[in-house]
Amino acid sequence: MYKITSMQKKNIFFMSVLFVMLIVLGGCSSNLTGYYKNLRAKIDSGDYEGVVKFIDKSKNKYGSKNILMYYLDSGIVTHFASDYETSLKRFESAKKIGEYFQKSSISVDGASMIFNNTVMPYFSEDFEKVHISVFEALDYILLGRDNEAVVEARQADTLFKTFETEKNYKNFYKDDGFIRYFMGIVYENAGYINDAHISYYRALKAYTNGISGVVLPKDLIDDTYTSALILGMEDRAAEIKKEYQQAHKREIPDSYGECIVICYSGFIPEKIDNVLEFALFDLWTYVGSAAEVSSEEQEKFNKAKSIDFSIFAQDYVKVAFPKYKDFRNRVFVFEVKSDKQEVKSVLVQNLGEVAKKCLDAKIKNIYARTLARATVKYIIGKSVSKGIEKNIGDCWSVLSQSSFNMYNSLSETSDRRAWNTLPEKILMARLCLPEGRHIIKVNFLDKHGKILQSSDVEVNIKAEKKNFVILRNS
Repeated sequence: MYKITSMQKKNIFFMSVLFVMLIVLGGCSSNLTGYYKNLRAKIDSGDYEGVVKFIDKSKNKYGSKNILMYYLDSGIVTHFASDYETSLKRFESAKKIGEYFQKSSISVDGASMIFNNTVMPYFSEDFEKVHISVFEALDYILLGRDNEAVVEARQADTLFKTFETEKNYKNFYKDDGFIRYFMGIVYENAGYINDAHISYYRALKAYTNGISGVVLPKDLIDDTYTSALILGMEDRAAEIKKEYQQAHKREIPDSYGECIVICYSGFIPEKIDNVLEFALFDLWTYVGSAAEVSSEEQEKFNKAKSIDFSIFAQDYVKVAFPKYKDFRNRVFVFEVKSDKQEVKSVLVQNLGEVAKKCLDAKIKNIYARTLARATVKYIIGKSVSKGIEKNIGDCWSVLSQSSFNMYNSLSETSDRRAWNTLPEKILMARLCLPEGRHIIKVNFLDKHGKILQSSDVEVNIKAEKKNFVILRNS
């Protein structure tokens, strides 16, 4: 009978450890927590040109599987920086990459049963895809290319039709009041009144049945009613008036234009790990649960603790599920003052709530997949350990089990990837101003009405047009 020598036993053990380490390196995604903490701070500083340079220098940090996130971050920040041409190019790249990754994801889907979902390329959430068209439409309008903005409105409509026919977590995100409302404005701005009315009308229904909890904007009701009257749709106008008695026809005086002030407020909540650990020792059993905060030091501590448990445990299982953690955003509303008018903003989109509801809608599938992955890893670890125990000895079996436990600890993480530079909320204020140059004062207020920040903004109003002003607050 062939006998394994001591040296061969060592070689087998170290090869198994090396195998585990290669799996860990291949299965773990790059940790961008610290990067995004710095990026958000730089965006809050308002030096958007500096932020663009920072993102471009950090492109390699994203890695090949997360390259879509680079183009999304770069696209929105160049939008903040008023570099609309570059923003369009980055967003178009994001669309192409997202489509390619989504089509190719099936080929690597099985690998996520052994490693984790981050081995798959990130191809974005449905609500993220639609919001690309919002920023691109604004880019085009601010470049004076209204008809190209209409193309983005049509693309958003096509996406919603696609979502309605897909079986993705019961078609949860299949319409969005804000997208319909905004695209109605885009259509009307380019003179497509019929398309505008259809979009406004759908927006009424989408806000009413929506997932974000945003109150139906009064301006939208007026837009829907006014566009019906312009098109001679008397029955539709009467229907709207009956359901929304406050509806009235919007009339803009001659030589006046509409100023639409859009503010991106705060940051969308970040995904963090919700961790469950189970460890069996000789004398006691450990069961732990914790949500990892975004602090780098806290993450390092949690990781070190898990590794310690994994090394000394007889059996060890770790599972991680994603959850959202809010950022503090003190701005509740903004007011716009001109020499002609004073208006307050209304909330038109709550992306924080949209993101949370979309995650909630598919969390059962995530639970099932995560637990299945933990089972597969546990079985593989136990099988290899028993095989080594049978052929080599108890000592090597224990070391092998520790190696697999360590792999479980290091490799298990939820998929926390997202478009992290999206705003938490979008606020909008609309007012009419005479054609020409104006200085408007914008005050950002907290929920108690206290002014947190003020700025003077120059606007150039064109008569009979919708004139957009883009702002951002931290």
